Amino acid sequence: MLMLPEVIVTVGALAVLVLDLLAGEGRRRFVAPTALCFLLGALLATILAVPHTGALLGGQFAMDAVAWWFKILFLLSGLIVVLISRDLLDGRVTVRVRGIGSPGEYYTLLFATLVGMMCLISASDIVTLYVSLELATIPLFALAAWRRGSTQSGEAGLKYVIVGALASALILYGLGILYGLTGQVNLAAIGKWAGQSPAFHLAAALVLAGVGFKLTIVPFHMWAADVYQGAPTPVTAYLSVASKSAGLAFLFQFFFRMMDPTAGQWTDLIALLAAITMTLGNLVAIVQNNIKRFMAFSAISQAGYLIMGFLGSAPEGIPAIVFYMVVYIVSNLTVFACIIWYANETGREEIPEYRGLSRTNPLLALAMMVALFSLAGIPPLSGFVGKFFLFSIASKAGLHWLVALAAVNSTVSLYYYLRIVRQMYIEPTFENARPLPITRPLAVTVGVLAVGTVLLGIIPTLYETIHSQTIGWLAMIK
Repeated sequence: MLMLPEVIVTVGALAVLVLDLLAGEGRRRFVAPTALCFLLGALLATILAVPHTGALLGGQFAMDAVAWWFKILFLLSGLIVVLISRDLLDGRVTVRVRGIGSPGEYYTLLFATLVGMMCLISASDIVTLYVSLELATIPLFALAAWRRGSTQSGEAGLKYVIVGALASALILYGLGILYGLTGQVNLAAIGKWAGQSPAFHLAAALVLAGVGFKLTIVPFHMWAADVYQGAPTPVTAYLSVASKSAGLAFLFQFFFRMMDPTAGQWTDLIALLAAITMTLGNLVAIVQNNIKRFMAFSAISQAGYLIMGFLGSAPEGIPAIVFYMVVYIVSNLTVFACIIWYANETGREEIPEYRGLSRTNPLLALAMMVALFSLAGIPPLSGFVGKFFLFSIASKAGLHWLVALAAVNSTVSLYYYLRIVRQMYIEPTFENARPLPITRPLAVTVGVLAVGTVLLGIIPTLYETIHSQTIGWLAMIK
């Protein structure tokens, strides 16, 4: 039962690939519902059937409350991305898009990344940890270059491969040094040697740099804008949450499972990285006109806020990180769902081209505005509550300068998010503008996500639940 979600997603990956291969062109519309059924089944199995504690394979695959929450995050992000990808994959778009690949291949690659991320958070040794990270990352290279008729998509895939290979090399080299120093592969056993050698700090720095590429932490962010712009928009949406989720899961394993006794030694470095990341991301986002590049730098700034959760102890940091990641997934994918719909109907991806959207499609414009305000941290939306918990961790650590800087950056982010709101609500519409059609599944998805963005802020019970389960997990370990 511990591996039931992984088994369901793996079987689903094979099922959608075989179905796509055997079905004719007219029956490929059944591929997306099949993928949704498997993901929904895996999510329900995780919530209802998977025990919160246990281990398999000689302890190399472990399950606890934190891994349980992370797996829900992974499956939730995959489920939403499948929903917002359907129009493009099924050909229900007004603008002709060249080089669209097979939906079965798309869903199989997406499922492979989900399996890798779920195994990553359950890994108890560095070998399983690294292999799981590669399984979660390599399919993303193919997804970035998935639109074969687009040179931009091919360029995005190539850049992502090069940067991803560099990041993997850094992580592998760092883990190799750890094994050479300790002769152990188990995370807990390696943690007992933490800080006993300068080489240990070198290894940790190499691993942190490699994970920084996944999380788009400055100065390891250089790939994000080009890959986000060149990749197909549904892939960009998945990259914005999947890459961060995998990076956060890896950092959790590294800091809270392995290096917890000496994690305080890294506080200043993490605080500096958080400050630089959120500041650069916000400042560069101001001058962007392409909305996908704009969301890339928005994602970079959000990474700066997220790693503030590692400035505190596990009882405080884990609930804040998981809760904010839920908020980020819901808010960010709401924005991307609107971007995907608008690009499918008009072919437009520039921010000034969103002018007058509130008069042609008022509900979609409202949903997008709510999600953007949540990302900016406007109360009482969920983004404000999530940032409050993260800022509290920095404050308890005595890093009041970082809290002040983060508050200033949140104000700056409101300015550039308002650029899009201004285009939708203030600027005049295009000549001969008319309401754009939207399919019912996509409309329902956007509506549910927008409502979730509001409710997570008004009723933050989810944070209390995660916090209590984290305390129980720590007590069980002790």
